[in-house]
Amino acid sequence: MADDLQFEKAEFTAPQPMTCSSCNVPLSTEYYAANDRVLCASCAVSARQFIAGSGLGAGRFLQAVLLGVGAAVLGAAVYAGIMIAAKMEIGLISIAVGWFVGKAVRKGSHGRGGWRYQVLAAFLTYAAICGAYGAMVWHGIEEKSAGVAVWLALNSFRLPFLGGFQNVIGLLIIAFGVWQAWQMNRQLEVEITGPHAIGTGPRSASA
Repeated sequence: MADDLQFEKAEFTAPQPMTCSSCNVPLSTEYYAANDRVLCASCAVSARQFIAGSGLGAGRFLQAVLLGVGAAVLGAAVYAGIMIAAKMEIGLISIAVGWFVGKAVRKGSHGRGGWRYQVLAAFLTYAAICGAYGAMVWHGIEEKSAGVAVWLALNSFRLPFLGGFQNVIGLLIIAFGVWQAWQMNRQLEVEITGPHAIGTGPRSASA
């Protein structure tokens, strides 16, 4: 390998051209850095406007609620159907439910996230899991009645805990599913710096 090195003749590599990672416009004199992305001046302004609007936002929150509820209902139905068909509790599916609900809420928030969306996603995930448990219990009851339905409705959020100590692993898995939905909706954090002259600035910025 040492024989391949050339010391007698200097070789220079031309600098790679930089382009905006959002709109692909070539950058000739300066750029902005948003975390590990390179932006042009126009996209940097748009990014700052996007971040500035990362508050609650009634429209975004309503959309997150609608998408989250839809995902929770669908997740509960699929979860219940699988447990009823298998005739047993399958806690691992709660992780998939958490991901599905978390993804829906994140989409409704337009990717911004925040503690309100985290609470919403975690609550809907747990509600979906409890709904699946309730459907499984209801399916296994031979003599169904309005009184039983009311009891299930009032105690639905307690159902995962009724298995006692024997269901500790199942509860931990459920907790992980809820935590996953919470984590997926963390507040969007973007640090925009610049303008930087081409060839200088943050080393982490990439073309």
